[in-house]
Amino acid sequence: MTNTRATSESLNEALAHLNEASKERREEVQKLLDEKYADLKHAFGGAARASANWTKEQGVEVADMAKLTASTVDKSVRKYPWAYVGGAAAAGLLVGLMVGRRR
Repeated sequence: MTNTRATSESLNEALAHLNEASKERREEVQKLLDEKYADLKHAFGGAARASANWTKEQGVEVADMAKLTASTVDKSVRKYPWAYVGGAAAAGLLVGLMVGRRR
């Protein structure tokens, strides 16, 4: 029993030392990576910011176009409502015929 306890204690001590050594090595490796790849982080960070800005600008442009298109369509529907009603009815008839033929 004493031999088992001593072995267990020495194993726990060895694991504790191994854990400490691995933490120290991890910190050293992290520091080396940070130093070596700092330029890449900077370059990718700049590219990410530029991409985000471009995406935001494109989103604003698309939103403006959508508002303009919606306004134009709204005016056209108000001016020629029966043409749109007829078009919707024709589209509904075509969809109904296509669905009916599948069965």
